[in-house]
Formats: sequence, C-alpha cells, structure tokens
Amino acid sequence: MMAQIAIVDDHPIFLDGMAQFLSSHGHDVIFCARSVSEAIARLKADQPDLLILDVSMKDGGGLAILSAIRESGSTVPVIFMTVHIRPDQTLEAIKLGVDGVVLKDSDPKELLTCITEVLDGNKSISPTVMEQALVHSISAPSNENNSLAALTDRELEIAGLIRAGLRNREIAARCGLTEGTVKVHLHSIFQKLGIKSRSELIIMMLSMDNDIPAVGLH
Repeated sequence: MMAQIAIVDDHPIFLDGMAQFLSSHGHDVIFCARSVSEAIARLKADQPDLLILDVSMKDGGGLAILSAIRESGSTVPVIFMTVHIRPDQTLEAIKLGVDGVVLKDSDPKELLTCITEVLDGNKSISPTVMEQALVHSISAPSNENNSLAALTDRELEIAGLIRAGLRNREIAARCGLTEGTVKVHLHSIFQKLGIKSRSELIIMMLSMDNDIPAVGLH
C-alpha cells in the first residue's frame, strides 16, 4: 500500500536515509521537516496520508506536533520513530491518539509493518514501549480503581476481549453480535472510562488486573 508520507526529525542524515528507504519501498515522501515549527507550517499546505515524527527535538518534538494537529481537528495517522520514549510520554501520546511507535534500533521491516498496520486503521505500538508504559501505569498512583464498576456486564466482557487482543470482528463472532453493535458498546466503554483508544483501555485493564474478573476469556 503506497502512501504519501511526511517525516519530521532534526537529524539530517537520519532524515535523508529514512526518506530514501521509504521511497525505495514504494512510498512517496512529500516533505521532510527538521523542527516543530517547520512541520506545523508545512502541514498547513500539504496533507500527507501519514506522519512520522521523532519524539525528542530541540523545539519540543513529536508530542508538541501531535498535540497541535489533534487540537486542529486533524486525524492524520501519526507514527513516533524514536531512540527512546519515556513511559509517561507513551501514555501521553496514546491519549493524544498516536497510531504507532517504532524504536530506531528496530529492524527496518518493523517500520514498514507498522506503516501498513496504521494505514489499515490499526494501532501498532512496539511491545517493549507498551510494556514500559504498563509498568509505569501500575506503579503510578491511580484513581481508576472503581471506574470499571460503571460498565455493564456486556461492556466488561467486550473490554476483556479487547484486553486479550481480539478485533471487533472476532469479538462480534464470540459474543453473537454485529460488528456495528460492538462499536456502539466500545464507544460507551470509552466514554464511561474517559479514554479514547483501545491502547488506553488495554493499559488501564492490565494495570487493574487484580480487580478484574476474567470475563469472556474462557
């Protein structure tokens, strides 16, 4: 699947190498930017299918760009490509609607896989990054302990299946529902828990494992 991609990174050699790598695999790199301000200015003129951002740059980095574009109402898919991301940054990125996180020391094929997943509408976050975020969320003080009490039995069942990694179609088949009904339940779950994504739901549920009945996972 070919995509028009924009890359933002403040290391020129890495930026050039990344652009060449993506072009050689059939993607169209429509622009490269080296700062937050340059990226935001370019995004006003050009609309890529996908944005690849470095997390840490001199003038703010990926979180600043992600926050700015989400506030503007843009839903363009965003992948963070980074040497390191702190767990609190991962949790913030998930809340802001990041679509993928790839570490720069990964095999290049992982980036291509992440791009394909994200363009298909899925989330693709490095397991290492998710694990560190989970550990952080477990050790951080939480006021979410009673939040699951607001869910109905059916919503708890669906949340449990999402935690187990099932997609909407598989959940629908397991529960004897239509995919549309699963989406309605999911919307209700997100609203009740004050979250916006499956990734947030998974992290929340894993961090509360001791309090969760194993519903629908037998």
